[in-house]
Amino acid sequence: MVKFKFLGAVAALSAAALLVPATTASAAKAKKISYEEAWATCRTEVSILPGEQQQNRYARGAACMKKHGYRLKKSSMSSM
Repeated sequence: MVKFKFLGAVAALSAAALLVPATTASAAKAKKISYEEAWATCRTEVSILPGEQQQNRYARGAACMKKHGYRLKKSSMSSM
């Protein structure tokens, strides 16, 4: 009976040891780019859409900026 408990503990520890490197590698923080760099990157991604799909372009641009960790800034014209 003790032998089976020991084998179970060894199996559990070996499974946990296999998962440790995977979780530490995925936890590495990526370098955050500046707002201007994110904006330039997103503009190139959005520019492939035709001009008549303005709402789709805005939604895709907002999603791209969110992916980089930013929200779209409101323009000063929207308050007028």
